[in-house]
This record gives sequence, structure tokens and C-alpha cells, in this order.
Amino acid sequence: MKKILYILFCLLPVLGGKAQTLYRSQIRVDNESITRSDDNRLTIRMELILQENLKLASNNAATLTPFLESQGKTKALPAIVIYGRKRQLINQRNHQNPEGTYTIIRYKRHENQKIDYLIQLPYEAWMRQADLKLNVDMCGCCDVVEESSGEMITKLNIELLKLHPAIAYITPKAEGVKHRAVEGTAFLDFPVNKTIIYPEYRRNSAELARIRASIDTVRNDKNTQLTGIKIHGYASPEGGYANNTRLAKGRTQALVDYVTSYYNFDHNLISSEYTPEDWDGFRKFVESSSMDKKEEILRMMDNQEVNIDIKEHNIAKLIGVQAYQCLLSECYPALRHSDYVVNYTVRGFNLEESKEIIKKRPQLLSLQEIYLVAQSYKPGSEEFNHAFQVAAVMFPDDPIANLNAAAMEIQKGGDLTTAKKHLAKADPKAAETINNLGVIALIEGDMQAAKKYFDVAKAAGLKTQADMNLIELRKKQNYPAN
Repeated sequence: MKKILYILFCLLPVLGGKAQTLYRSQIRVDNESITRSDDNRLTIRMELILQENLKLASNNAATLTPFLESQGKTKALPAIVIYGRKRQLINQRNHQNPEGTYTIIRYKRHENQKIDYLIQLPYEAWMRQADLKLNVDMCGCCDVVEESSGEMITKLNIELLKLHPAIAYITPKAEGVKHRAVEGTAFLDFPVNKTIIYPEYRRNSAELARIRASIDTVRNDKNTQLTGIKIHGYASPEGGYANNTRLAKGRTQALVDYVTSYYNFDHNLISSEYTPEDWDGFRKFVESSSMDKKEEILRMMDNQEVNIDIKEHNIAKLIGVQAYQCLLSECYPALRHSDYVVNYTVRGFNLEESKEIIKKRPQLLSLQEIYLVAQSYKPGSEEFNHAFQVAAVMFPDDPIANLNAAAMEIQKGGDLTTAKKHLAKADPKAAETINNLGVIALIEGDMQAAKKYFDVAKAAGLKTQADMNLIELRKKQNYPAN
């Protein structure tokens, strides 16, 4: 089951003004508002009231010109022309009414006159925090400007364009049986050539306690059922291969016997295997070291035609006595180890149980149980985000866990690096993965890539969400830089 998180876009109301008076309290501006619509238009509304104390001679005219000003740029808006009685008659007779005005009115002495001003114009980026001002020109009969005034009406504070893309999540399928495992490595010490475990010998007490703690974690939890233990023993390469085979086999069986006896387990509960010499571990040590002749040593290791005992002897001869003694003290002890896996199953949990368990032992939850915990919280909340982060940690290679973790990171905003890393582990062919890659491209401003992703996601079956994102894409393309 798929879930898509999205938010619908609406008009952005920018401001609603309060009444104020301009030009020596002779003009009042009321109910101003400015909005930026989703088709990138700026709408300016306001009421201009000519107060009854406005002084305008019969032969004169007044021009009220609103304008926007910011960053050294100015945009004059359609003007309101007010004529005195005689001036209006003269202009009408001579057909001298100015062009491009918003309206022309006749001045009425001792009377309040209201002008409803409403215009639309294309929005430009510099207007985002522009000043809306009013210029008032008083002209005499010879068009000589007698007085001029430019006063602030209000400051725009238009929000940056907010994209609301549709981010895709996927509901994980229920886990039939929750199989889990605790893994560990023990480094037991044995006397030379011996295969008997002495619990108090050197560090054995602590190593055996670590193994028991892993088993007890499962045995003492009422929510789990122990299903099996696997032990894999290794010996180091020094000495003869035949003797190392005997030591690896015997020491592995000694650990099996110890665990079986300590817990009184059925022998069928524990399985084991052994590797006579841990050459893989030996190779990793050499690769990460700064040893002289490292490349020659690695070539010797990889030569499958040389007898394994001769190979180890040749490496010792190549590096010399002193370097070989370093291997014996720094490398080989770590190659004598016992890896163990404690397998168990976990019962299912309801939502309330899952909310508590995710805080203490999230490894007991299925991916679906963690998802349901996330969905019980408000999207974007700390608990919502935490649940998806836990899912990605508990199931680091699961495509759905990574897809959902990426979706959460995208929704959270900020640096998208983590989201990209999670999407790299998601199913590259899934429509949700493709859609979310498109969302990242959209946020980062790569319009061409975003459109390609959304088109592919739509073709892959995510039609509704891809269509929504294509709308967001067009919105982004149509808006100038904020």
C-alpha cells in the first residue's frame, strides 16, 4: 500500500492595511491589501478617500500616482486624476484628458470622495519587499506643478514561493515471522596446542560472559523465542595446516560443549563449523597496514598454486624475523576467534506496544510496525521523523525503509544529502523513488531533470502524485527568482 503526503497550494495574502492619512491629512488610504496569486500576478487593492479639507482650486488638477520602489527600481501604477470644475470643462472642450489613467473624477468641495483602487500587474522579484508610495502632484492652469509629495502607504512583505510537492511513502508489507539474530565474536585463549576451555584462563572469563549475555538477552525476554545458536571457530595461519585444523575443530567443539552444558540446551539447538586458518582476516590486516612489501605479500596470498603451509612460510621469510614477530603479536591473536549467532523469533505488537518498544528495543519491531508508529504522529513532528530514522537504522539495506527515510528527510527540509544517500538504496525502478528524485531536482532548481522524473513516475503508475508535482514544476518555472 502506498501513501502520498502533499499540501495544496493557495493564494498568498500578503498584507491588510490600516487606515492612514497622507498629504497633510487631506487624503486617507484605507483597506489596502496586496496578494500574489499562483499565476504570478500582483493584485493591489485600496480605498483612497479625498477628505473634505482637501484644497483644490477650480482651475487646478491633482494627480495621485501610486508607485512601487525598491532596490533602485520604480514602477509607476495607473494614476487617479482629479479636476477642479473649470479645469475639467476646459479639458473636455479641448479633448485633453490624459491617457493611461486609472480614473478621472471631478473634485467636490467640502465632501469626502472615495475611490476604489484595484489593479493587477506582473510580479517581479524586486517587488517582494518594495515600498508602496503615493505621489501627489497639484498643477495650476498652465500645468505648472505647484506642489508634489511622495509618501509611504505600506511596505510589501511578499512570502517567498513555497513549493508543496507530493512526496511518496510506501507502507511495508507485514512480516509473517519476525526472525532476528544477535551476532558477536569471542576471543578465547587456549594454552598452546590445547583445545580445552579454562574459564579463568587469561581473558576467558570476560569473553564467556559476553557470549552468555547475548544468549540471556533473548532467553530473558518474554517477547522472544530462542530458535538456534551457530558457532564458527577460526585458527590463525602460523604452524602446520593439519594441526590448525585440529585446533579449530576442537576449540569450536569445546565452546559448543560449554554453552550446551551451561544452559542445559539440547545439542540440536546449537550448530557449528570451523575454518582452520583465517586467511581472509589475515588479508584484511595486511591491506590496511603500512607494512613493507605489502603488495608482494598480497600477491603471495592470492597465489592458489602454492601449498598453504609453504605460502605462510614464504611470507614469513619475505618480511623478515622482526616483522614476523609483529604479526605474531599484533595480527595472529585476532585471527583466533569464535563468531557466534543467536537466532530467535519475536511476537507481533500492537500500536501502543510498538510506541514503547521503539524507545528501548527497536530491533524487535518489524518494518511495518515502525511505519505504523510513524503514521500515528503528525507528519514532520519529532516522533514522526524519529520513527523513520529508526527504520533506516534497523533495516539499513531495505529498499522501502530507505525510500521512506528519504521521503521524511525531503519533507523535513534542509540539507538533502541524507535523502539522496537513502534513495541510492531504494528500488531505482519504483515509481515512488523516481518521484522523490524528481522532488529533489525540483527543490534544487533542476527543472529539466524534475520533469523527466515526474513523467517517468507518472508512466510507472504514480499518476495523481506526478501530476501534482508537474503543477508545482510549472509554478516554479513561471515564478521569477525570489
